[in-house]
Amino acid sequence: MLLSKPILYLNINLPSTYFILAAFVLFINFMNYILLYNVLDTEKLRFQLAVQKEQLEFQRSKYQQLGEAYKNIRSFMHDTKKHLFYMESCVNNKKYDDIIPYSREIMHDLESRYCTINTGNLVVDAFVSNLLLQAKSRGIALQTDLKFDNDILPINDYHMTIILGNLLDNALNACKNQLNAKINVSIRTADDNFSIHVANTYVITSSDKAPEDFESTDFIHGYGLKNVKNSAETCGGFCVIQQENDIYSVTVIVPMSS
Repeated sequence: MLLSKPILYLNINLPSTYFILAAFVLFINFMNYILLYNVLDTEKLRFQLAVQKEQLEFQRSKYQQLGEAYKNIRSFMHDTKKHLFYMESCVNNKKYDDIIPYSREIMHDLESRYCTINTGNLVVDAFVSNLLLQAKSRGIALQTDLKFDNDILPINDYHMTIILGNLLDNALNACKNQLNAKINVSIRTADDNFSIHVANTYVITSSDKAPEDFESTDFIHGYGLKNVKNSAETCGGFCVIQQENDIYSVTVIVPMSS
């Protein structure tokens, strides 16, 4: 604008006015730059806050699930004393036939409350056990293959929680309202690599539209799969996403040397 002919003509005839105009234009541009920078910075902070809120909500829900499981175990342990007292009474009264059905009922109750997955890794045991209960209540077939050395895992509990928690929630949500739904969870250490593989059925009905990019398909929320990728890369690994024959799968591979 300052180099246009009318303005340059003003510079020749009224140089002081031209100088004031030039200073004003530069001031306006400088203010616009500051305002634009503040807007971009605000949007960046807003996005980071949204991600943190999403993760906090995710962690809260997981802690709540663990808390409920712990309460169930404490409740059973509280009742165990009464069960033993009843069985002692049966022995004292020589009612031995009553002990067997009663003990079987206790074992059934224990199996429904106890953490059935016992790999030695608290995160894996908690999340996979919860998945087992969730899948059973929803009629989802679940298959697990958990063969890993807990002493040499290249992923700490924090990133394990993000990766496994998001992937399992993803699989559950993908199987929602699906007939003959199946989930396969494999956690293994082999060939100097640690891998987490979660696959689930994902049948697209005629009324549904297939996603344009399965690499970004997230059945939980906008940040779940992205957080999985970020945690995998932070641990020195990578994430592979596939969809074939109505099976959606995500595999996280981390070298043992990382």
